[in-house]
Amino acid sequence: MDAAGKKESASEPGRGPRRKDRINIGPAVRVRRKELKLTLKDLAERSGLSVAFISQVERGKTAPSIISLLQISEALGVNVNYFVEATQEEKLIRRARDPEYIDVDSPTTYIRLSNSFPEQKIEPFIFILQPGYVSSSANIGEGHLGEGFLYVLNGRISGEYRGASFSLSEGDSMHYQLTSALMLNNPSAEEAKLLWVGSVVLFPTNG
Repeated sequence: MDAAGKKESASEPGRGPRRKDRINIGPAVRVRRKELKLTLKDLAERSGLSVAFISQVERGKTAPSIISLLQISEALGVNVNYFVEATQEEKLIRRARDPEYIDVDSPTTYIRLSNSFPEQKIEPFIFILQPGYVSSSANIGEGHLGEGFLYVLNGRISGEYRGASFSLSEGDSMHYQLTSALMLNNPSAEEAKLLWVGSVVLFPTNG
């Protein structure tokens, strides 16, 4: 309902697609509505908004005005901060459907497993080493204070650390100091997939 008391609808004039920089409160609205066992029609009746508009809000297709958000909040028995906090929590989660591939000039594929945030202390990655891959340089946090942890998800790798050679197979892991170089190779004919976690940010972001 707008300032004039009219029902807000999905086709409200002047309302364009949801901007990318707007907070998407849709998932939080849907979760709260289902917690209260309300249908879209129930919420529409409680809030004075249209079913179509609320459906579009929940699916992230449109963003409610401040007045509409207040009406939705009141109908769901929460204050507006509930939706802001729920959205901030979602930023801590990276969904499988939204992987982040790091674009670097390397035969190794780097997939970031977490979202970045200020004062982040660790960073987890999936590394995919192509068949026959041989390290040309030690680029896994070398020279930084802290620790690294490596777990082989699939395949087999070999490597060198502090002058000693080693080999790891699926299910094997390695915990090491980042101050020394770690060289990794994939001597097999299949891809090797590794989980890596380290106390260094390999690829800083602006996020």
